[in-house]
Amino acid sequence: KAQLSETKGMTILGGGVSSLFFMFVLTAVGNLEGILMGKGFELQLIPEVAFSLVLSMAVASSIHRVSITCCVAFSLAILYFMNSISQKTHGLSVEAAPIKVEKKKRR
Repeated sequence: KAQLSETKGMTILGGGVSSLFFMFVLTAVGNLEGILMGKGFELQLIPEVAFSLVLSMAVASSIHRVSITCCVAFSLAILYFMNSISQKTHGLSVEAAPIKVEKKKRR
């Protein structure tokens, strides 16, 4: 803890490590709910993501106040990329139907 709060770079690194903790906690919560509630269950923003974020912010607060801010920023970036990977892997790919434009004939 003392080494992470000594310099600015290490404080930011502490926020990054805390955001990795967010990713692991969110994955663990999602896997636990998948086992208990069934495969079709999805993570929601309010209970699961908020719990994981608050827990990782508590870990970051033990390092430094700036680490909390970095943890939130990095965690939101990780959440965005986790969502995009999930949509590519499990999402439905709906393609738009092509629109036919008919040209009017001139007389």
